[in-house]
Amino acid sequence: MPDKKSNIKTALDGLDDQVVDIVGNYVKRRRQHYEAAAKALHANLKEDAARYAIMLADQQITREDFDMLMKGRLAQLKIELLSEMSISKTKFEGIAGDVLKLTVNTLLVAI
Repeated sequence: MPDKKSNIKTALDGLDDQVVDIVGNYVKRRRQHYEAAAKALHANLKEDAARYAIMLADQQITREDFDMLMKGRLAQLKIELLSEMSISKTKFEGIAGDVLKLTVNTLLVAI
């Protein structure tokens, strides 16, 4: 029995680097997605902010209108970012599943 416990412990301890690799690969892949999404959101925000600023400069809107429009745009940006986050949450569930599979398969081999 001590040999089995030792084999199991050794097998599980050997998974540390593989688990780090699973998570690291995911973050690297998703990093490009998040950067692209952030750039797109920022470009859209800049366009709207410039338009609002021109309207303010041309006195088509008041300062209060400008502030309200910018706050509304911030709320929209938060919603868009939360949408990105919910997508990543499902991906993190995928990581958890991969780690679980790796662990179970390793244990089955060790036993």
